[in-house]
Amino acid sequence: MRTFISTTLVTAMLVFSAASASAISITIAGAELNQSATTVGSQVSVTVTLDTEATVGITLMSIGVLFDDTRLSYNQAASSTTSYILYGSGRGNNYMTAAVTCGGYPAGGGGCQLAVPGQVNVDFVSTSLTNGTGVTNVGVALMATLVFNATGLGSASIALTQSGAGNVIGQPGGTSTTGTLSGSGSVNVVPEPTTALLVALGLAGLGLAGRRRA
Repeated sequence: MRTFISTTLVTAMLVFSAASASAISITIAGAELNQSATTVGSQVSVTVTLDTEATVGITLMSIGVLFDDTRLSYNQAASSTTSYILYGSGRGNNYMTAAVTCGGYPAGGGGCQLAVPGQVNVDFVSTSLTNGTGVTNVGVALMATLVFNATGLGSASIALTQSGAGNVIGQPGGTSTTGTLSGSGSVNVVPEPTTALLVALGLAGLGLAGRRRA
């Protein structure tokens, strides 16, 4: 009897865990993330992608991108969003489109806006496309390409968040869910080669001057 009860409890826990596990994945990626060096004045480009794994019923989505605003500045003009994302099978209310604050359809472009200093929100809303037009991505779909300017020296982190200002994954009836975030990293910003050379020459000159005085 005890064995039966234990087995039942374990099975129930596994079922509950499977039911509560998120099927929504948001990933940030970029060639500059976790590289050895990116020079001051260069651009850092990252992409935010979505894989709902056929999850339906998403009414709105706002995913935050946190960045070190002491070393990076958000370049909204160079950033862009996609037109439509198909987040499930079938037609009707199965598309997500960039919100007006995030570029908007049909132009896309313009990227997303700062929510607070150091946070860019990637905002999408559900829309009905009865004629079935738009990008029909099933699987991993591009949400946005965000561009940052490297402005300060040092390691600058870039990470996804669902708990920042304005962030939510909404579902019908006012409920919400969470997704699995991955791909966060950092950019190591270093001086331009010419600047580094000038600094090295200056230090060498100071060393020589010190020796002569000695």
